[in-house]
Amino acid sequence: MKLLTNIRLLFILLVFSIRLNAQDHITDSLKSALKNAKHDTTRCNILEELIDSENDDTVWPVYNEQLLKLAEKGASKASHDTTQKVFYLKHVAGALNNIGFLAQNQGDVPKALEYYLKSLKIEEEIKNKKGIASSLNNVGSIYKDQGDISRGLEYYHKSLKMREEINDKKGIASALNNIGIIHKNQGDAQKGLEYYHKSLKIQEEIKDKHGIAASLNNIGFIYDNHGDPSCHSSKEVCIRAAQDKALEYYFRSLKIREEINDKSGIAQSFNNIGGVFSKWVEAEQSPDSSLKRAQLINKTLEYYQKSLKIQEEIKDKSGIASSLNNIGSILLKQGKVSEALALVNRSLQISKELGYPKNIMSAASVLKNIYQKQNKFQEALVMYELEILMRDSINNETTKKASIKKQFQYQYEKQAAADSVKNVEEQKVKNALLSAQQAEIKQEKTKSYALYGGLALVVIFAGFMVNRFRVINKQKKIIELKEIETQKQNEIITHQKQLVEEKHKEITDSINYAERIQRSFLATTELLDNNLSVREESRTEDSYFVFFQPKDVVSGDFYWASLLSNGNFALAIADSTGHGVPGSIMSILNISCLEKAVEQEKLTEPAEILNHTRTKIIERLKKDGSADGGKDGMDCSLICFDLKNNKLTYAAANNPVWIVRSTSPFEEGVRQLADGKVELIELFSDKMPVGKHDRDNDPFKQHTVHLQKGDVVYALTDGLPDQFGGPKGKKFMYKQLKELLINMSHLQMSKQKEILSTSLNNWKGDLEQVDDITIIGIRI
Repeated sequence: MKLLTNIRLLFILLVFSIRLNAQDHITDSLKSALKNAKHDTTRCNILEELIDSENDDTVWPVYNEQLLKLAEKGASKASHDTTQKVFYLKHVAGALNNIGFLAQNQGDVPKALEYYLKSLKIEEEIKNKKGIASSLNNVGSIYKDQGDISRGLEYYHKSLKMREEINDKKGIASALNNIGIIHKNQGDAQKGLEYYHKSLKIQEEIKDKHGIAASLNNIGFIYDNHGDPSCHSSKEVCIRAAQDKALEYYFRSLKIREEINDKSGIAQSFNNIGGVFSKWVEAEQSPDSSLKRAQLINKTLEYYQKSLKIQEEIKDKSGIASSLNNIGSILLKQGKVSEALALVNRSLQISKELGYPKNIMSAASVLKNIYQKQNKFQEALVMYELEILMRDSINNETTKKASIKKQFQYQYEKQAAADSVKNVEEQKVKNALLSAQQAEIKQEKTKSYALYGGLALVVIFAGFMVNRFRVINKQKKIIELKEIETQKQNEIITHQKQLVEEKHKEITDSINYAERIQRSFLATTELLDNNLSVREESRTEDSYFVFFQPKDVVSGDFYWASLLSNGNFALAIADSTGHGVPGSIMSILNISCLEKAVEQEKLTEPAEILNHTRTKIIERLKKDGSADGGKDGMDCSLICFDLKNNKLTYAAANNPVWIVRSTSPFEEGVRQLADGKVELIELFSDKMPVGKHDRDNDPFKQHTVHLQKGDVVYALTDGLPDQFGGPKGKKFMYKQLKELLINMSHLQMSKQKEILSTSLNNWKGDLEQVDDITIIGIRI
């Protein structure tokens, strides 16, 4: 157990060292770490990271194969029911699941099902309920795609039950949504709506905005494509009422997706809204409605073009192909044949590159109509044949044949059952006649045998009773012995439970006390308010926020502030080596060294303060007993504000400092779009820590920046960019964080903090927080 703890600590240090390098070299760093790793547990974790970070379907399966072999080897060597055994088996199950995922994407359904079931078996063996629920969901998706709806529903319901047992609300909502999709695909719109609304209710409870938006979109889709099951008016009235409801849900979904900046979802919503308007165009066919029809066409085109713009921005090729085809179809209605031809040809080319039959079929259908308009009947025939070919590819004949076969089998079994009943009745008549003929013959023999048979039964019954008595006595003794043994084991377990609870309370109390001590070293709200808040006679402006979320109770991250002897205000945002208890101890040492530099040495320049702090940290850690002294320290950005002259002087060690600046006249409360009106300025930082390092003799560089009114200064550690999550379990990344800060920089600082918290929770979902997180924002 101690060895495993040391191995995990080694892996954490490896990952920490990897994070210090540029993001573009993460894969190379992981490969290097894999080559130098000395323990199989470390190799497993690094291979899992490599599989996650690699998008090439020809590369990550190689790492997955290595992970499977390594984990199987480790599981076979580990003792039964140990933590190590469970660790390796989890990786085996994950690798098998990855093989199934790849096979499903490649269309090899039998192989995908085989490996999903293998993964499920292992998850059940180690009693990993969350893994079991995910595997059941994957198996259900296979059966659903095969057209075996009953088995698909069976596995989805099993997954739902398991998630309800562990109270995995996000998983419950997902399972309800999957069940709703099956009922929707079967044409049962009422039941589909029922499950979508159940899913929506849970997502609203847990405030999962991504899930809420998806459920609203799904409900809108049912009204859009299946009508309103509750409508009992005329067909035309019901269709229009359902489309109105669809638009209502699509717009609600769009609003939430814009709030959370879900670009892929926004594009989908624009496309769906355009689809409703397109149907209204088809409905307006009378000559008197030509003006209204033209307005609807323009509206449809507007939303399709909005969708295309976002899809090109996020490089969603399938979405681009679909939007190009939709726009081409609308341009054809406007009589702009040549423009439509260019767009739909591009859609067809992208669809062929992707190999998506549905997109190819849609593009071929529109091109067929375009060529007919141009009287190019040969080309129209080619497109028609391509459309039919893709339609046959989508409509799987195997599923249809299986359905027909099952129907005939049912009819055969039903007829066979009827024939069987008839034959039984006839046989009964024959047997009755035969019995009557033989009754007299058997009567005399029966009398003779009856006496002997009765005596034999009495003897057999007596022997049976004696044997049964012996067995019951033996079982009673075994049960009594087991009860005594169970009682002893329960006493031992109760005693051990009490010891564990006492130790847990002692540890918890100690950590909570340590957290109180650490907080006393952080910058106080009073100090920050006095130096950062803008006060006028009638108001105090909300001019800064502190988003501080440790991974554990205590933290390696910290923020420290001091009023310097020259009147400037210094603010440090730092990430100490490690997190948890070791990180918090290191943070207190780092803060103490910063305070000595400012209070005893009276230093006022950021670079001098960091240089002096580094010297003190190295001197202190030399006393740890090792040959070279400890190599711990911190990444830190130290910012000094001269607010009278609107100047910022800083020195930074690895940690970034960003300024979001409006390039047009600043308007309070007006959102500045990132289209040239807002820019993010990334300030230079030294690529070395405040601590022992190859470059610890190099002085830190100092820089001065002139500030403008309305500038928002952000200083942060690497916790949020390195957080795993999202749909694919990837890192949040600095790029996404920059976009988020740009888009919310116009908001009140308290609102910005709330958005950061919501974005983090939505991103990580059920995953564990991997590091301490600190972000501070200051509006000038």
